[in-house]
Amino acid sequence: MDVGHVCQNLYLSAEAIGAGMCAVAVYDQESLDALLHLDVEEEFVIYLAPVGKQALYG
Repeated sequence: MDVGHVCQNLYLSAEAIGAGMCAVAVYDQESLDALLHLDVEEEFVIYLAPVGKQALYG
């Protein structure tokens, strides 16, 4: 699993469409798996990266 390359491509893709993105390395694994209704035996979160519209300043 090379999530670093996936995350890098997500940063590039977000920038290309004028969106912002932030990689999150620390989160509550159990809470996030429960929120997403994941079967923790077969599915789990390995990286968190919210993407959204960038705020315009100035």
